[in-house]
Amino acid sequence: MGKPITLIILTLLFIKPLYAGEAITINFGVTVFKPYSSIDESTGQCVGSAFEITKKLLEPYNIKINFSCAAPARVYRSLSTGTVDLSLNIKSTLALQNKVTFTTIPFEVLILNFYTNPDIRLVGNKIASIRGYDYSGFRKTLIQKGFEFVDVANAEDAIRIFANKRTKYLLSYEGPLNAYVENEKDKAELLTLNSAQSELLTAIPTYYAIGRASPHHDLLVKVFEQLEAAAKGQQYHLDAFK
Repeated sequence: MGKPITLIILTLLFIKPLYAGEAITINFGVTVFKPYSSIDESTGQCVGSAFEITKKLLEPYNIKINFSCAAPARVYRSLSTGTVDLSLNIKSTLALQNKVTFTTIPFEVLILNFYTNPDIRLVGNKIASIRGYDYSGFRKTLIQKGFEFVDVANAEDAIRIFANKRTKYLLSYEGPLNAYVENEKDKAELLTLNSAQSELLTAIPTYYAIGRASPHHDLLVKVFEQLEAAAKGQQYHLDAFK
């Protein structure tokens, strides 16, 4: 975690919120996206920096949080119905248009890369990817260029398909791939991933997304407005977590 967001959190811990009414509990749902969110195999609980940081930000406002991890389509549907109150996403996600209110201060900047296995014996135009992800418009662009997407439930599964040479290409954010390499013990998979050619496509900021169907929508908007007001005067960068 970078210095600017750390300063924001530490500052807010000593600031009396403008709103600190009765305690409420909200549902915070995100996709499985290491290292920011994952499911602990031993407990079945959602863990990761996304939950830790969100908890610290909202604690001074007497807001408790239920955390959940799910596939993208399920998270989008839950935001639309109000089952999930708060999430994290990029502003260009088509499934969320007119269904959420995005905050102003970005949570993180995601680096989107296009990976290619240099093994000339691998042929074809298949790309491993996450089902339901638009990849900020790059899915459409690559389809128009003749690529075929092999969609799976999460980033880890997409990386594994590519690492096992079931596709020649991988469209992935850098964070989950780095986390996979760090935790993976399979030498063959690591050899593939470490030798893959990487092309930077774009850097995309993510934001908190407040579901418009949430019964706590207006309150959460006010809370994040205060959080953002408290951050003014500090040098805040989009890549604060790097």
